[in-house]
Amino acid sequence: MNEIKLLTFEDYFAKVKELEGGHWTLDTIKLRWTYHYRVVELIKALQLKDASKVLEMGTMGVQCVKNGHTIDYAERWNFPGKQPDYLHDARKLPWPIEDKKYDLFIALRVYQHLVPVQKECVQEAMRIAKKVIIITPNYYDNNVLPDSRGITYTNFVEFLNGIHPNLYIPTELGDLYYWDTEQPSALNIEQVVSPTIKYPKNDTSESSFKDSFSRKIKRKIKRLLK
Repeated sequence: MNEIKLLTFEDYFAKVKELEGGHWTLDTIKLRWTYHYRVVELIKALQLKDASKVLEMGTMGVQCVKNGHTIDYAERWNFPGKQPDYLHDARKLPWPIEDKKYDLFIALRVYQHLVPVQKECVQEAMRIAKKVIIITPNYYDNNVLPDSRGITYTNFVEFLNGIHPNLYIPTELGDLYYWDTEQPSALNIEQVVSPTIKYPKNDTSESSFKDSFSRKIKRKIKRLLK
């Protein structure tokens, strides 16, 4: 078993400093940490054991599970040391991965680019993994990538024929969705989640919001897993 090694605050800022430019722009680095942090805390709450059972898509060089598997494609989004376990364009279906091979699939700000097969790619994630984390904006307008499109909560429910996420957290750069395919939910949690997220003022330190967020997310995950 390959013991999981999770991304830390120090790891993240050292890595993005190394990769600075292109995707990792100065004006978004701090904001991107806020959603990476949330995903790392969610993974901790899930208590997964084997890094080889975690697959991340489109990492841009920064993995939440540092020693897990990755999937990426060759044509775009290059970074130093890019060597994915699966060199595959996710828009080409089906993905070359067997059913439920992974305990967890993660895609952070990738799915807005998977037009015109966003629905099918969501379904593929559910096919190949027991648990799925996706962060994507609900609205996306990019002149460089004009075909990209945001995905809303309602879109996801329609893609999955009425199944709702087990966890939903709006963030400034995209909404976090978590599904447990073994415990599908019919509860519309969009109606009870505030769209407003408070961020620490002039402070990017992990300690500035770690304790309160950790307690909240762990309590929520424990309730969902009962």
